[in-house]
Amino acid sequence: MSYILDALRRADAERERGRVPGLHTQVPPTRTGDAARSGAGRGARRPWRLALLLIALFALLAVAAGWWFGRGSAPVTAQAPAPAPAPAPAVATAPPPPAPPVSPAPPALPAPVQPVQPILAPPPPPPPSPPPPARAAAPAPAPSSAVASTPAPAPAAKPAAAGPAPADEALPRVADLPEPARAGLPALKVSGATYASNPALRMLIVDGKVLQEGQDIAPGLKLETIGPRAAVINHQGQRLRLTY
Repeated sequence: MSYILDALRRADAERERGRVPGLHTQVPPTRTGDAARSGAGRGARRPWRLALLLIALFALLAVAAGWWFGRGSAPVTAQAPAPAPAPAPAVATAPPPPAPPVSPAPPALPAPVQPVQPILAPPPPPPPSPPPPARAAAPAPAPSSAVASTPAPAPAAKPAAAGPAPADEALPRVADLPEPARAGLPALKVSGATYASNPALRMLIVDGKVLQEGQDIAPGLKLETIGPRAAVINHQGQRLRLTY
């Protein structure tokens, strides 16, 4: 802004120097003039200088605004439509050359005629010979009616139930003992018995006890063997038979 003001002041000073003084030209005060008169002359020239300064300032702002808005919007260049391709000139096709004349073919000569020979009939076939007599068919062997009988397997012998040894049958029964001999024995009440071929599966229930062979029924009384109907006990070396 200071450069603009200096330029305006210089232009005004040069304009004043080159102008011919007229009737309305104000004569600048001399140095010897009154100080009040010189101040009044400077005050009279100040309004129009201020007006020029404002005009120049507005013009500068207008130019700057136009440049600023013109920079953002780039000019749109309209694209001219592409010219249509020119049609290719028609090429004149030359007419085909004329076909060469076809020479007529010579006439075909007739084939020589051969004489037809007569066809002889074949001789008649000889009469068929009679077939030989058929042989009598041999009789088919009659199927044998005897059917070999396979021997039926012998039924497996059932294992005999192991019963008490004959020597045990001769032992005296506990029930047949006299009263003095039975006084040293317990009640010996049998409530159940199980017999099997395997001695390990045999059991006897005596006086509420489940016993197996070799166990003691009471002190001094041992169960030796268990049979289907009787058991052998040993009381102090005496063997007895306990039936049930």
